[in-house]
Amino acid sequence: FPLQRFDLEQLRLVGIIWNVKNPKAMVQDPSGRSHIVRINERIGRNNGYIARIREDELIVVEPFNSPDGRVSYQTRLIKLISE
Repeated sequence: FPLQRFDLEQLRLVGIIWNVKNPKAMVQDPSGRSHIVRINERIGRNNGYIARIREDELIVVEPFNSPDGRVSYQTRLIKLISE
């Protein structure tokens, strides 16, 4: 997926359609290219996925290996940028 080439910090959330059956969001990559994303799509270099789309944010869940070797999950937020 194109958005897996970037760290989450490099991506900007610029628009959301959220109060519908299948919410969507528009994310902009560092080159300025826009991408439409939906729930369960992969995003970020750490193989994260979009768990939820809310009114002003994306909730992304990323797996990571804990020190004991188990896979754990971290929840990250991408907030809507208002200009």
